[in-house]
Amino acid sequence: MPFDRRETALLLIGDFFILVASLWVALLIRNLAVPPVSYFEANLVPFLPIFLISLAVFYIAGLYEKQTRPIRRVMGTRILGAQVATVAIAAILFFVFPLNIAPKTILILYLVVSVAAESMWRFYRMSVEIAEGSRVSVLLVGTGQAADELYEEVNNNSKYLIRFVGRVDKKNQAPGSVPKMDAVPLYEEIFDRVPLETFSSDEMLAALSKNRVLYDRSKRAFDIILALVLVLVAVPFIAIAALALYLESGAPFMRPKRIGKGGRTIRLLKLRSMLFDDNGDPELQKKNRVTAVGRILRKTRADELPQLWNVLTGDLSFIGPRPEFPKIAEVYEREVPQYHMRHLIAPGLSGWAQIHDYDAPRGGADVERTKRKVSYDLYYLKHRSFGLDLAIALKTLRALASFSGT
Repeated sequence: MPFDRRETALLLIGDFFILVASLWVALLIRNLAVPPVSYFEANLVPFLPIFLISLAVFYIAGLYEKQTRPIRRVMGTRILGAQVATVAIAAILFFVFPLNIAPKTILILYLVVSVAAESMWRFYRMSVEIAEGSRVSVLLVGTGQAADELYEEVNNNSKYLIRFVGRVDKKNQAPGSVPKMDAVPLYEEIFDRVPLETFSSDEMLAALSKNRVLYDRSKRAFDIILALVLVLVAVPFIAIAALALYLESGAPFMRPKRIGKGGRTIRLLKLRSMLFDDNGDPELQKKNRVTAVGRILRKTRADELPQLWNVLTGDLSFIGPRPEFPKIAEVYEREVPQYHMRHLIAPGLSGWAQIHDYDAPRGGADVERTKRKVSYDLYYLKHRSFGLDLAIALKTLRALASFSGT
């Protein structure tokens, strides 16, 4: 494996035990004495949810991602930010659910100790993980642009646990002692997207034809329940935003057309952030602009809150490919390989492409950028699962918190 999943498991287990040990050290410092077992257990029980929250925050902060784990200069900052966020959540939980302990001093000590311990642990694992001597010699099986990109990425970056010593065509594989790795699955693992040049409709249909009745029904049920809960929270914000838009420039809502599941046209419900709905028309876009209130709504993603209605009606899901303008979709259908495959499932408010492709096209049709975007969409279609949906949801929260993403 280019980036051994066992290393991720080791980091996860190590993080948990270090957080537990950090609490023990915090209690030791707090009382200037070795904490008795009963005293440690009394504090451990209420802290267990905090440890789990920490691991979730670590994931959101990107501390388990293969692209960011070995970057020393950002690791300490990310650990500090993640633990500060966790301790803030912990303080709220301790306030809401009063417990028979005094967490204030312990929380502060725990923050300091855990940040220092986590940083040392991560720097140690990074040193072991990216050691040049641990890289395995591998023969890459595959040719073409995707294989070229893969070959260059792996051999020019010491964070991977393999090094390519050569390439062979699938048809001309020669026997030998050097391990061989197929370019296509390896490409997907490293880049988190599919290589469009080698991707086939038959491969996607085979992946979609697997019996996923439980997954599909559970996902739809989750969409409905979560949308109902969020609607109750969102209605006051939508009402305030609608009033501000009405006072600024007229009608607060718009119903733009998009392409949904099966290629049918759907109408979204959005707070109007532009002067008018241009439906992706390049000529109309020249006359359009974002309003002052709309700029705030877009920055906070509040303009998309009314789309919870589209989730309830089934036109959208929380997770799926982003829906496109009909006119622009017509261009992509002709110019982008396998573009039509993304219409096999319901589009989503967030998706694999939105959290990975920060160079996604905006405005009019952009074929080259859309090819990259579609490669992420097809990766999601091929590998969609509860685990992948959870990963997208957590990373979407990170994007929303940092006002990033697409």
